[in-house]
Amino acid sequence: MTNCIRSFLIISLFLANAVCASEVINDVTQINPILVDEVKTPTSIEEVQNILKTTTGKVSIGGGRYSMGGQTATEHAIQIDMRKMNKVLNLDEKNKQVTVQAGIRWRDLQEYIDPHNLSIKIMQTYSNFTVGGSLSVNVHGRYIGQGPIVRSVQSLRLVLADGSVVEASREKNSEAFFGAIGGYGGLGVIAEVTLQLADNEKIERTELVLPTKEYRKYFFENIRDNPKAVFHNGDIYPPEFDKVSLETWVKTDKELTIKERLIPKNQKYVLQPKTVEVIASMPLGKELREHVLDPLRYREKVVVWRNHEASYDVAELEPASRKNSTYVLQEYFVPVEKFEEWIPKMRAVFQKNKVNVLNVSIRHALPDPGSLLAWAKEEVFAFVVYYKQGTKPEDKQKVAEWTREMIGEVLTVGGRYYLPYQIHATDAQFQQAYPRYKEYFDLKKKLDPDYRFRNKLWDKYYQPIPKDVTSAIQSLPDYHRGVEQTYLTLPEWYIVFNSDEYANFLKTNRPSEFPYWKSARQFWDLKKQIEKHVTGQYELNFGYEAMLWVIGSSYSAELVLKGLYENSIGRLTEWLADEKVTSLDLKIQSYHQQYADFVHIFPWYEFPFYTKLQDFWAGERVCENSSIRKWERSFFLPSNTYSKRATAG
Repeated sequence: MTNCIRSFLIISLFLANAVCASEVINDVTQINPILVDEVKTPTSIEEVQNILKTTTGKVSIGGGRYSMGGQTATEHAIQIDMRKMNKVLNLDEKNKQVTVQAGIRWRDLQEYIDPHNLSIKIMQTYSNFTVGGSLSVNVHGRYIGQGPIVRSVQSLRLVLADGSVVEASREKNSEAFFGAIGGYGGLGVIAEVTLQLADNEKIERTELVLPTKEYRKYFFENIRDNPKAVFHNGDIYPPEFDKVSLETWVKTDKELTIKERLIPKNQKYVLQPKTVEVIASMPLGKELREHVLDPLRYREKVVVWRNHEASYDVAELEPASRKNSTYVLQEYFVPVEKFEEWIPKMRAVFQKNKVNVLNVSIRHALPDPGSLLAWAKEEVFAFVVYYKQGTKPEDKQKVAEWTREMIGEVLTVGGRYYLPYQIHATDAQFQQAYPRYKEYFDLKKKLDPDYRFRNKLWDKYYQPIPKDVTSAIQSLPDYHRGVEQTYLTLPEWYIVFNSDEYANFLKTNRPSEFPYWKSARQFWDLKKQIEKHVTGQYELNFGYEAMLWVIGSSYSAELVLKGLYENSIGRLTEWLADEKVTSLDLKIQSYHQQYADFVHIFPWYEFPFYTKLQDFWAGERVCENSSIRKWERSFFLPSNTYSKRATAG
């Protein structure tokens, strides 16, 4: 008995060790944890080249991590963290241009150019993002007479999957230029960027409240072509969305009311996050903002430097906790002439689904000059939605449903949705919103033929299999099957998608909370309904019927065994754990995700179970402070793996 305990402890040490070599990548919402194999932090373009030349397999690229749906990572990739590539390489004051490494944050660039009385021409509202990340999503801001950031980019250097470097601009390698900007890290690593700058000037804030229906007319008559207007946005007040507060910053010679040239760094924000929480959670909180808080805020006239107004810190919005709820963004782009048609459609979706919207900010953008995944094919109004949601699976499912509904509505007015946020759009919606996706995919096949650059966005939408291969497969004589088998395939696909559901569930939830027995029952309910439909209408497919009984029985047995374990021993160690989801839980989740991805394409029995166990056991050091939960999980994965093979085999 003592020898057994000793062996168990030794094996567990090796198992716990495997987690230490991995790292969890998450974004600001804290609802998208992704376990990557390794994080590399280059400091130069040469180091980026070396990473790509000396490694194989998946690569993902991250910066400030403010995208909200996994656009900067994917499971078991090498994560290139760009934030140490943060140098200014050259400043051309005469031509108002600057060349930087792509990992530099906008705030650091502002500090560099401010003494020269220069300012960023186009960026997003908050200065925490990296320059390369902003280019990858083709950001925009509140700048009047501008639009997507591609309009201010002179050139860039792109490191491809083979380590080669492409110099790209509108005139040189324009295909790579317009593919990489707004390309979400799918073509290569944006390593260096040359940007056009503007003058830093004093600006004064003006404000006005109008009925929403009067906004477009007022904007075109008073703001759009105003040479003094620098920043502008209109905030639509929920829950009725019938009034909009206009905030416009115009050039002025008046005396400064705030002397600092930039917002002081590393401030402790206390009041602002609490105010956001009051607006989001208290009864009549949104009315309090509209009728009390905003009038108080606009009571004083404000004159600042342009750089000051462009140096906001996202810390002012960060809540005390994102465990049970989180704050998230979405964005929709609507042709300017469709403004009045869009507003009631947007309002209807929000009100029907009881979305906890804090604010909808209206921005204006001129057309994109040629990005393959352009969100502004014409002059548009951007509607930036800031809302609160829960973190439970049912909360996320509800958001997915109303998001797809909202995307459907924006497509009816010829608009588009923005890709840096939660990835809920269907393939058809993505393709309709971004009709040049085929050009982008063709370019990706050309520049990244081995499909190395990946993240959750491209995991969902990219189609790496060439069309000629698909056509060849479909031309095979035995490729097509009878109608009855199409129906009978549904229970089998239920098992496949249940693997997806289980893997996604484990990202943020405890295994004991998963409905194991309900899942097994749903399989048999679906099988019964399908057989009732098929019987008597089609010829008996005995082979497939028998196969469903076999896989259904093994699948149910696996779920029952897993459910019994997780609701006894597993629940006990969950109760003893300090964290809701430990690093070892996420490690196990990543293997379930790999299995789920695998069985979408290949038979379950071809999955390399033993290889994965070897990978799990592999390691070089023992994690400190291993908990009872981690020891138990170290035992659970091998047991679970062998039970999967036993029940399925």
